[in-house]
Amino acid sequence: MLNGKKWSVVACVIALAVAGAGFAEAADKKKKKKGKRARIFVEEIVKTNVTETMPIIGRFVALEHGVVAARVRGAVTEIKADVGKRVKKGDVVAKLDVSRLAVAKSLRVARLKESVGALHAARAQLSLTQEELRRTKQLKGSAAFSKARLIDKQNEFAKFESEVSEKEAGVASAEANLRMAEIDLAYAAIRAPYGGVIAERHVSLGNFVNVGDRIVTMVNDLSLEVEADIPESRLAGITPGRNVQIRFGKNKIQLASIRAVVPAEDGRTRTRTVRFVPHLNGVAGNGILAANQTVTVDIPISEAKEMVTVHKDAVIVSGQSYFVFVIENRKAWRRDIKIGAASGDRFIVLSGLKPGEIVATHGNEKLKPGKKVKIREQ
Repeated sequence: MLNGKKWSVVACVIALAVAGAGFAEAADKKKKKKGKRARIFVEEIVKTNVTETMPIIGRFVALEHGVVAARVRGAVTEIKADVGKRVKKGDVVAKLDVSRLAVAKSLRVARLKESVGALHAARAQLSLTQEELRRTKQLKGSAAFSKARLIDKQNEFAKFESEVSEKEAGVASAEANLRMAEIDLAYAAIRAPYGGVIAERHVSLGNFVNVGDRIVTMVNDLSLEVEADIPESRLAGITPGRNVQIRFGKNKIQLASIRAVVPAEDGRTRTRTVRFVPHLNGVAGNGILAANQTVTVDIPISEAKEMVTVHKDAVIVSGQSYFVFVIENRKAWRRDIKIGAASGDRFIVLSGLKPGEIVATHGNEKLKPGKKVKIREQ
């Protein structure tokens, strides 16, 4: 049995051993943490062809935008398109009263049947006269032959032949009238001429509309171009087919191709209208774009030059200065740089970097000078 004094000594030894183990473990963790390398993405500094650009404010314009009008007269009996509704090409947006049009079609059907009947009768009479003329000609040279009767039958045949032509024209006219009645009946259902969104509704139920009256206004936000008024002095680099950068919405950047320069100059502003075809890459159709929406076009104002550039993600802002982390011997070192204008997702480097150097692009926010790094694959 151990007395109380000996138990105290044993307990003290055990406590010291536990504490020592704890300190050793903490030191080991600290050592491991200190030796852990930061995982980063990098890029090599290169020279790229850079074109100096100037921002111009433009706008999106819809290639299909306007009023859908009534093609026949009638009272509005149904409206199927409210403001803001997206419709497809051929969808019915409104209907007109068709009672008068249906009666008009029935009348045209009856007229066509009447004309067809008259044509059949005229053809039958022509066939009968033709047979009589044939028999009269067979009597030629006999005592029963009469030259006067032959002339009468020839005249009669010509008369009925002309009458058949007249009845055929009557049938054609009746068919055309029936077709017009069918078209008017179809026009009573007013359809969207293209896919888009209803921007405005001009009629209500019960309104009577004439031919040409407005029913709705539509805009196709899936078929857009960019229009910008560019100073005449900056048109040197504007050539059809050339790509430029456009910026819109919330940090949206896309390319656009120059389609045409309108040969008409505004004498007050000395600008010309230029149209661009945007490469939207899935941006359209999700509510981001709209007709007349503002867009910034970076137009080229100089020839392309080979310059040192760095990715925007590699640049860190510190007050009024900029720096990057250059990777040397698997360690990160801070390097102050001077940057110029932006070119797409890159900055022109005026000083501080040279081609071939490696800089951190992602994971560089928490780097410290001299810290070991582990480069990750892109």
